Amino acid sequence: MAPQELNVQKDRTTAEAGEELLASSATNFDPVDVAGQLLSGQADNAVGKVKPFPESFAHKVAEQPPPAWQGMVGKSSALNTASALVQKAARSEASILLHGESGTGKELAAKAIHMSSRRADQPFVAVDCAALLENLLEAELFGYEKGAYTGAIAAKPGLMEMADGGTLFLDEVGELPLSFQVKLLRALQEKEHRRLGGTKVIKFDARIVAATNRDLHKSVKEGEFREDLLFRLNVIPIRIPPLRERQGDVQLLASWFLKIYCEPDSGATKTFDPEVLRAFESYSWPGNVRELQNVVRRMCVMVDGPTITMREVPSELLSTPDDASGVFAETAAGIESCELAFSAAKTQYLNLFEASYLKSTLDRHAGNVSRAAEAARVDRKTFYRLLRKHRMEPERFRQ
Repeated sequence: MAPQELNVQKDRTTAEAGEELLASSATNFDPVDVAGQLLSGQADNAVGKVKPFPESFAHKVAEQPPPAWQGMVGKSSALNTASALVQKAARSEASILLHGESGTGKELAAKAIHMSSRRADQPFVAVDCAALLENLLEAELFGYEKGAYTGAIAAKPGLMEMADGGTLFLDEVGELPLSFQVKLLRALQEKEHRRLGGTKVIKFDARIVAATNRDLHKSVKEGEFREDLLFRLNVIPIRIPPLRERQGDVQLLASWFLKIYCEPDSGATKTFDPEVLRAFESYSWPGNVRELQNVVRRMCVMVDGPTITMREVPSELLSTPDDASGVFAETAAGIESCELAFSAAKTQYLNLFEASYLKSTLDRHAGNVSRAAEAARVDRKTFYRLLRKHRMEPERFRQ
């Protein structure tokens, strides 16, 4: 039986799930096996809707060159080290904590662990802890009975029940509010819970894999994360390396994305000018593999000729978010000589202001997103959206 994959963050087609497999900086799947699994399985979405996976995409997966980590383009020592740890950890039933920056492939590492374990034919259920509002966490994870609250017109099983026998992946676990952490800890310790509004004890048996881009030991010291929950999750810690540490992998990944996207998106094959690849290597890629994937795909669509040159390299690759304050000040000083149309200039300066404001706020609060969002008087979800927009990683501001 093909494993079921559920994800409460967003609905995606199976084709998009396949693209994510390729984009990951950490996955343990054999390319041909992955293609077959996705062709016959379910997309990882919240409601389990199934859409056909294009066979042409499966062929592209099968054509992938031999990588250091099966199903993944890369040969760096940093990737090989993470791969070895994932393969060892997959053989056990111990809880695993994946830590690394956003876009490095923590969810795909979790799927690799699941697919290499004895639970591979059981559900893989992913929960984006940062995307769920605090008052929805308990209902989503534990489920609820009919009439448990206004609008609960029918009973609904929780994600823990859905993961029974398989793997429960808690993404961005460091963003869980303290009030819910104690409830989660008890459920994980006892391997049981009750639905909201229910009295029946529900047993569940799921492998727990968690992921975070935060330093949870520091969060414990700051009183933002329970130490006992960290001990429960951090039995086997695995660090997923950022792209800037994967020496030699950037060009391999860029060439691979060019191959799989250019023909479907533009109907033609393209190549990189060597200078572009050198620029890629010198950029820090704060958004990691996900950012590289998006940049290459954009180039595939926007470039008409057969060769992608430096003229097509996005301007943001020539500077980093750390330069935002200086760039904003310098650009604002030259506003009188601006030749852009009003709407374009307004958009440009607004983006510069946002980047400068985010950097300044994160600096003041040492990378603590909750406190920075509170100071900015926006909700945490909005703050995270802005951080993703400007490719800023909170851990860069933590001291």
